[in-house]
Amino acid sequence: MGGEKKNKGWCRGRRTTATQPVQMTRHLIICEGKQTEPLYFEGMKKALGAVNGRKLAVVVRGTGRHALDLLDCALDLCRYAAEIYDHVWLVFDRDDFPAADFDVMERKCAELSDSSRTFHALWSNPCFELWPLLHLNYSTVPMNATGCQRQLASVLNRELGLTYWKNMGGLYEALASRRGVAARNAKKLGVHHDALGEPKPSRRNPSTWVGEIFDELEPYLGNDLG
Repeated sequence: MGGEKKNKGWCRGRRTTATQPVQMTRHLIICEGKQTEPLYFEGMKKALGAVNGRKLAVVVRGTGRHALDLLDCALDLCRYAAEIYDHVWLVFDRDDFPAADFDVMERKCAELSDSSRTFHALWSNPCFELWPLLHLNYSTVPMNATGCQRQLASVLNRELGLTYWKNMGGLYEALASRRGVAARNAKKLGVHHDALGEPKPSRRNPSTWVGEIFDELEPYLGNDLG
């Protein structure tokens, strides 16, 4: 997502042979927000259907923690989990938090990743709502969180006839068929910021890495993407 990432050593589950049963891949999605992001990913989890529990195990947690505190929370959850999570996805926003803490998360995730577990920084600048917005609209104009949410409300009403409110449910389901559009738009934003010479996530506004999780899970979702 969003240009070429430096650390692509993902652990894509455990390899199997033709004579071995398919082994489950375990995912922990840990969100900064307590409602908006968890509701979205719970919608994704529901869309996985019978695959979740057979080929995948997906756990979604909303925490209210920010940046490095979110990472500490993820480490605690991993430490006390009954089984190893193959992938840990940290979902967090730029908002008004210190740029240094926001920018260091990708490096911290790379340092913590090893052959048994991969940590992923699914950051959004300025906020998570940029990801659903990219399903319906593309723009390189910088924005703050309030402006992003207002744009999302406007395009949801115009394109889908939906009334948006903070922490609304059903957002994943309403936009699932347009996720291919969102992925392409997110990558275009990455190319845009690369061309501007902006390597730091805190300076790449607007931009989001949320779509990276779908690079991993898309084969199991089976949606007809736009």
